[in-house]
Amino acid sequence: MDRRTTGQLAMTPEQQKDDAIRFLVEQVNASDISSIKSIVNAIIQVINDPHSTVKELKEIILLDPPLAAKVLRIANSAYYSRSFTRTFTEIEQAIIWIGSDIIKELALSQKVCEIFNRDEEIGTYSRKSLWTHSIAVALLTKMIFRKEFGLPGENAYMAGLLHDIGIIAEDQFLQEDFKRALQLSKTKKIDMARAEIETWDYNHAELGQAIIDSWNLPGELSATVGCHTDPLAYRGAFSKIICTLYAADYICQEKDFAFGAAPIQDKPVLQKCLKQIAVKPRALDLIFRGMKAEMTKMHDKGLF
Repeated sequence: MDRRTTGQLAMTPEQQKDDAIRFLVEQVNASDISSIKSIVNAIIQVINDPHSTVKELKEIILLDPPLAAKVLRIANSAYYSRSFTRTFTEIEQAIIWIGSDIIKELALSQKVCEIFNRDEEIGTYSRKSLWTHSIAVALLTKMIFRKEFGLPGENAYMAGLLHDIGIIAEDQFLQEDFKRALQLSKTKKIDMARAEIETWDYNHAELGQAIIDSWNLPGELSATVGCHTDPLAYRGAFSKIICTLYAADYICQEKDFAFGAAPIQDKPVLQKCLKQIAVKPRALDLIFRGMKAEMTKMHDKGLF
């Protein structure tokens, strides 16, 4: 029996759970998953600084040549070219032409996408479907903030992109147990978070929060990722974004943007979240339709 196993025997169940999560976070941070954190951190700082400049955003993008190439390709795509014939060869020109807010989201999406790019399929689950789900949740969360609250929702898009990062870690480092959890979710018709707890005592939200904390990302992101499967248990300053993301996640899984696990079942939780953020179901449905149209446009232009 190795020293780690011997030590675990003396731990309480809660301590064993915390130890297991810490061990997984160490694996994540020693893997290619952690390669996104420095640029993501830098982009978030620019996003949240009202005095940031185009030059600062350009310098961050230039640190990553594949990201810089993607930004230029998108700037020169038909999606953004409008009716003008023009070729962009400089990042700063591309940022000014497209708009810094959109460039920030494109840059975030490109970096986060790198951890979803292994497309191994397990039943109806694949990283590709999870990525499409994450983009949809990110867009919908941001659109709810803008249309219903009149707020830019600086971290809403990022929270949507990263809310299921714990699933990526489970897929990569707990693959056999992950397959069992997927099967349990399907067989019992329970959501993935409950299937995970039955399989290894914690869920992807708890693991995702631990990863976000280890990357020193903003507390709003940490709380949203950590509470997105159980939003009503949260008591604090970030309840609006947590409830909004839950609603976005729910409707995306319920409709056309699930990722292969059983949809969230708890409609009363959705209704309480919508009441807490004062969003009517009809309004949510209309915003979803707008998001779906945007997703179709982006997909057709090869933007994700």
